[in-house]
Parts: sequence; C-alpha cells; structure tokens
Amino acid sequence: MKQGKNMLLSVSIDFCDLIAAFEQSTGSTHFFIDIKGNTIISIDASKDADAQAKLRQMEKNTNYLKVPSWESTDDELFRETFMYESDDSALEDIFYETLDRENGFQQFLHLLESHPQVKKQWVEYRAAAMRNRLINWLCDTNIELPNQHLIPEIEIHELTTEEIDQLPDEIKDFKPYACLHCHNKTRMNARIFSINVSPENRLIEQETQRIMKEQFGISHHGGWSGGDQEFLTASQCPRCGCEEIFWDY
Repeated sequence: MKQGKNMLLSVSIDFCDLIAAFEQSTGSTHFFIDIKGNTIISIDASKDADAQAKLRQMEKNTNYLKVPSWESTDDELFRETFMYESDDSALEDIFYETLDRENGFQQFLHLLESHPQVKKQWVEYRAAAMRNRLINWLCDTNIELPNQHLIPEIEIHELTTEEIDQLPDEIKDFKPYACLHCHNKTRMNARIFSINVSPENRLIEQETQRIMKEQFGISHHGGWSGGDQEFLTASQCPRCGCEEIFWDY
C-alpha cells in the first residue's frame, strides 16, 4: 500500500510485536498489518491449505500491509560487519575463518557459545540492526506508531570557537571549500555541532533534519564520526546563500 509523499498513516501496533513478526517471517510464514483493525495477522502456508488464495487476496487489499522478512542473507551480511567492527583482533581472526566455510553461519553461532561476552555483543548488534531495518521500512511506507519512542531523544549543540579549537586536527581542519551552486571559495565559515546519536536509521535522520532547521535555521548539513562522538557540519555561501557546500582539507 502506497501513501502520499507527506502523509503519515497512524497504526496502533506495538513495535515489539512488529519486530517479532519481522524476525519470524519466512518463505512459508507471512505477516500482515491490518491497518483498520490495528492488529498483526499471520498466514502459515505449511498449515493452511488455502494460504496462497488468502495471500493473493490480502496483497491486493489496501487494508493490509505485508511485513517484510529478515532473511538468512541479512544474518550473513551483519555477521561480516559485526566482525569487521570488532575490537578484538585475535577473536576476529577466529571468526573470520568461518566466512567461507559451508554452514559458516552455524559455525559462527557455535563459536559464540565459547565466548559469552562476544555472544552478548552479537545479540545486541543483531537486535539493533533488525530494529533499524524495520524503522527504515516504516519510514519508507509512511507508517507511524503513535505514543512509542522508537529513537532516543536527540540533543544537538553548536560548538563555540573555543570548543572547535579543542577538536582533533582531522575534524577542525575539515573546512568548507567551495559553493556547489556559484563556485565561490571566499569567506566560507564552518559551523560544527555535536550530536548525541549516530544516524543509524531514517527516523533519526529525519528528526535531526527537523531540529537543525527549527533550532539553527539549517536546511542542509553533513556528518562526521569522531569515534565515540558524532558531529554535524554546516556552512552557507556568503555570495548566493546556498547551503550545499563542498568540504575538504
């Protein structure tokens, strides 16, 4: 079901129930959001002889929205990114050995049993990836879940000149270079902001954009990851007023 570009459809479904449906969806088990009934409906083709006929009917009915599924390829993808981001090089080498093996993901899970701390990190990492994927889907389909806080409260602070001077060189030396509209290169001033969250999903990006516009009058900004701290960058051409600026060292 497609909604208008700026129209949000409010559906009173618990996000945890939606996550469960997302994770449990398979080639034979399908979940739908009943938009009018504010419920989640499941169809199990392995148990229902009329499943295919029901699926065709529901997919045509705009009162139902099919919940996407978490595929085995998703686990493979996030297993690789999880290992890539690991801080333990010794364990990373061990886990990387499972990448090209047959049933490598199952071997990866088996190895985790011998490393409880890494297993805990993996469970949290996978849950966050699944959560972000589903939030992005909700944004793509213009669905909102009222009275549920799906993202943390976002705090943005504009750094003073003194605070910018304390930043690492690789951040403070990254400066606005040229306007992408009129190609002006003179009198380009940098504005740098700290933000307490990373842009993990589209809802965080949308809320960040809203705050930057409403609180700081900025319509276009960039981002910089400084390890544990995230930063936003912005500039405006003094000649034409364009905010689309090329930054460089």
